[in-house]
Amino acid sequence: MNNEKSASSWKNAFRRGFEKKYIELIIDSYKKIVVESFQEIPWEDTRRNLLCKQMRKNKAKYGITFNIAPEAGVYDENYKDKGRIDICCYLSSLEDQYIAFECKRFLKEEVIPSHIRDEYYKEGIKRFEDNIYSENMNIGGMIAFLETGDFRKLHNQLTAELPQYTLDNVVLDISGQYLYQYILKTRHKRNKNNAIVLFHILMDFS
Repeated sequence: MNNEKSASSWKNAFRRGFEKKYIELIIDSYKKIVVESFQEIPWEDTRRNLLCKQMRKNKAKYGITFNIAPEAGVYDENYKDKGRIDICCYLSSLEDQYIAFECKRFLKEEVIPSHIRDEYYKEGIKRFEDNIYSENMNIGGMIAFLETGDFRKLHNQLTAELPQYTLDNVVLDISGQYLYQYILKTRHKRNKNNAIVLFHILMDFS
């Protein structure tokens, strides 16, 4: 199978809902690591590494065989570093076929519109819009770690603020599909005049 056919095959798989396996894997892994305690609030990288490590342990349960890596580098045609993907789920032996998950930490005082704009959107969502992350796929993910504060408030703030950054001004709460609170779904315009769907998985560590 050539590279083009391989890419097409994976895209069709995701259109049929294969992304559900990755979301379920993330939720399952979160439930394993949420019980771990820290004397001090851990850094975002610490949470990400724990989550990624648990995902790698659990992936066979969901029929996932390819690598899941933290801090995977993204490079342009001149091999210039374009950024680091927090959690990269490779979809084949070809490194350009993957789904990216970007992680963002929230403290109590950061559950506000300006932080969502400056950190969650500009340093997260926009990387998908600019074709830096998940360049060859039409889906990606954002993971929000709430370390302190009100979990429902984080959900409400994201639901209220995200529409202005979407393609259609719509934020769907799809939590019921996974029996988990909370998961949001949004669509965003990319620079190449196509759209990408992002799944926002909220995690409560408070």
